[in-house]
Amino acid sequence: MSRSGVLHVFWVWGPLFAYAGIIFYLSSQSQVGWARFAPDYVEHAMEYGGLALLVARALNDGLATPVPRRRLLLAFLACLAYGVADEIHQWFVPDRFADYTDVLSDATGAALALGALRLVQSLRRKGA
Repeated sequence: MSRSGVLHVFWVWGPLFAYAGIIFYLSSQSQVGWARFAPDYVEHAMEYGGLALLVARALNDGLATPVPRRRLLLAFLACLAYGVADEIHQWFVPDRFADYTDVLSDATGAALALGALRLVQSLRRKGA
């Protein structure tokens, strides 16, 4: 792979892996006091909405072209799997616990973000 190809891969996939790493790091903390600016379900939805957009971006090799429905579904399923894995991970963190409602919030945020992406991309196509 050429140098520009490697840089492209880092450009497309790097933000996703960095974001997923931040989620994992924060989930490893017993307390994340500064993260209590909104109800827990809102924070989870926002967090996984961002993750969903980055997954869709990476799977689509950027957002210059519309993301097909199949990739949106794959992005959603990847976020759902990461949310479940994150809750399992929290079982082993002192003063944290696993909660299925967090996974539901994660899934809701991912679905809303991917739906918004789909809407924006379809509006952009109709306007072009």
